[in-house]
Amino acid sequence: MDKQRDLIKETVSLCPSCLRRIPARIEEVNGEIYMNKRCPEHGTFQTVIWRDNKENYLQWLEYGGGEAFLSSEIQSFHIGSASGSGCPYDCGPCEDHRQEICSAAIMVTNRCNLNCPVCFTRNPGEDYYEPDLNSIRNMYEFYLNSCGEPYPVELCGGEPTVRDDLPQIISLGKELGFDYIQLNTNGIRIAQDQEYLYKLKNAGLTTVYLGLDGISEEPYKYSSGYYQGKSILSYKLQAIKNCAEANLAVILVPCVIPGVNDRQLGEIIRLAKEWMPAVKGIHFQPISYFGNYPVEPQNIDRITIPDVLRAIEEQTGGEVRRDHFLPAGCEHPQCSFNGFFMLSKNGKLQALSKYQKREKKESDAAKKARRFTKTQWTYNERMTLTIGGMAFQDAWNIDLERLKRCIIHIICSDQKIVPLCAKYLTGENGKKIYPGIS
Repeated sequence: MDKQRDLIKETVSLCPSCLRRIPARIEEVNGEIYMNKRCPEHGTFQTVIWRDNKENYLQWLEYGGGEAFLSSEIQSFHIGSASGSGCPYDCGPCEDHRQEICSAAIMVTNRCNLNCPVCFTRNPGEDYYEPDLNSIRNMYEFYLNSCGEPYPVELCGGEPTVRDDLPQIISLGKELGFDYIQLNTNGIRIAQDQEYLYKLKNAGLTTVYLGLDGISEEPYKYSSGYYQGKSILSYKLQAIKNCAEANLAVILVPCVIPGVNDRQLGEIIRLAKEWMPAVKGIHFQPISYFGNYPVEPQNIDRITIPDVLRAIEEQTGGEVRRDHFLPAGCEHPQCSFNGFFMLSKNGKLQALSKYQKREKKESDAAKKARRFTKTQWTYNERMTLTIGGMAFQDAWNIDLERLKRCIIHIICSDQKIVPLCAKYLTGENGKKIYPGIS
């Protein structure tokens, strides 16, 4: 059947082979939205970015912020930096970045107790990286001075809990005024070592951001491998239990992979309900291809935000529906979705949010997002749950219009704060614009 193409807008992307900046077209092709682009040297690339029709795609963009996202003008994104290379080669962030930071991560190690086939941050064969406490203090202070106040901070890796001095790292952040310190972890050590977990809490840890890809062992065979020859699901469940006993907030973070765990989203929501109020949120992340991944992205199917929302509605029997979710409040609307729920007496989730148009793009949206994180993603006895997700960009679907509104950044050891999707962007040959984990 002939493909029916309808141009929606033009933008700027990158070649997945050489990472040079190239023009791209956002088009409806037979009822789905694709990015099409051509590199003069490496040929054409087509990637689905939104598995829904043009009408619903444009409405989502409109509801997430209005006409600013519908412009068809190709922009140069030149930022007048010292190197003169432009976006995304001069991140820092640059003067063209359009949104405030909502959260930033310090990479405290590239060591890990797993060797996952799917990993956003690590690359095989990279040099050892583990900054000392003084270097981490410098990164904390740089972040604080850049933002003017203590924004939410994440401690990432690798796997941060391989460091015995992680409690001291947390204490250092607390000493400098950071009142929201999040640990991004696979959960293995905190499942096995409750004493260590309590040391983290007493040092000032507020939230555990726990990778959890499903409620059966099968997804972990693809995404995480094994720990000491054993599926790691049992460690995930024990980590949740230990955090609940310690009154530590938990956010469940599934990497959603087509054909691997996309039939388990409803079960993950049911698991979250069982562990409320300790579990405060679920943050679904449709798989993106950067860092370490097991297959060629051109040869696989993708899962997009509409796919995730339809799966949630179907797998919860309509308890959680697509019209409960809003597009992003401050980042580009194509980047994320968010819903807020409370657990009613009958054991069902009741939506406190609904799909509706924002009258305008809020100038203080980032401030509100930071405040929401600090109040709703910390431990309390309220039976509330956030369900949301973020679709990170990779070299095949990156849109510089989206990148310049990124709100999640990496604090680098060379005194830069780089948007996550630029920092870990990985070409098909393993090439990166910003090599290394930090």
